[in-house]
Amino acid sequence: WSTTANWSVNIVPVAGRSPIIADVTNQPVISSDDGSSGNVTLKDITINSGAELTINKETSLTLTGDYTNNSGTVTLNSDADEFAVIKVGGSASGNITYNRWVNAVGNNEWDLIGSPVDGLSISTFATTNTGGSSPLATSGSQYAIGYYDNSADEWTNYTSGTIGDAGSFDIGKGYQMGTDSGATLAFTGTIATTDQLQAVQSYNSSGGRHWNLVANPYPIYLNANYNADNSNNFLTVNGTTTLHNTYVAIYGYNADGSGFSIYNNSDSATYIAPGQAFMVAADNTSAGTNISLSEAMQTTTGGDDFISGDNMDNTEVVIKLFNGENELDSTKLFFEDGLSLGLDPGWDAGHYNDNAALMTRLIEEDEGY
Repeated sequence: WSTTANWSVNIVPVAGRSPIIADVTNQPVISSDDGSSGNVTLKDITINSGAELTINKETSLTLTGDYTNNSGTVTLNSDADEFAVIKVGGSASGNITYNRWVNAVGNNEWDLIGSPVDGLSISTFATTNTGGSSPLATSGSQYAIGYYDNSADEWTNYTSGTIGDAGSFDIGKGYQMGTDSGATLAFTGTIATTDQLQAVQSYNSSGGRHWNLVANPYPIYLNANYNADNSNNFLTVNGTTTLHNTYVAIYGYNADGSGFSIYNNSDSATYIAPGQAFMVAADNTSAGTNISLSEAMQTTTGGDDFISGDNMDNTEVVIKLFNGENELDSTKLFFEDGLSLGLDPGWDAGHYNDNAALMTRLIEEDEGY
């Protein structure tokens, strides 16, 4: 991308320009190891039929205007801890293919993933990513693609007999997925350029759970908490109006047997990776409540997904409970100015597991969480 001689006008496109990736002889790659920063900003971009554009795992393409793909190939790559990003400020037409890293199946592994593209059939996705050396895990007639029903607290995988009726991925909804040994799965579809809503509901009083599996529906990071962005972040926007007061947090799956880690405003700046799914606790027991996943939350800043866990900061203590070398559970304590001894929604958060081996309680006005 950053080599002047590769461009017909001998100018590397920069902010304000609108290049056309013209034909089969034009196959640019945005990469951080080619002498550029790997972060490209343009006005518009057009990819013509036969042309290719690759955005490597550690890089980003930001468009202040429109994205147009006239039957070319646009590929975004990722690995276990780095994810390519595309941000579209205007309209988007034509597809991208996001090669999204998905953890391996196995003991306490799997992954929670949502589609980072719109309009993708689940059946087509399964066909694309199975057969030959394709990495999507299968077991007999079952695909390693499943959904969570919180009304019954049940996980269900699609099979060869049910996947044909599965329809398209509901962007903003999370799914369980797994690969044979950790690999990328190809998601091909369009870029969502409007705010997304995802319905959530609590069934905690009727035999189900209040947990809902939602996901980042965009091929770009989202600000998760106050320290990422003090207004346009997931927790501030959704807050206690949508989430249960005691659980105003993001619950990210660890894939190591320890369950879910809590990410809230006590944590340092936290970002939700493209296509990353996570649990949230709904407060409303009736239908009609929506989680907001807005374009205003989008950011090109970000790093790992939730599986690797977060780094501790100097106001945090982690207490862990072991049986021999087997970690049974852990809890995090933060020391922040200006908080109370009672519930501070967004800073205090209840445990995902109501019967956990280790948990803390509020000093004042404790309600049993």
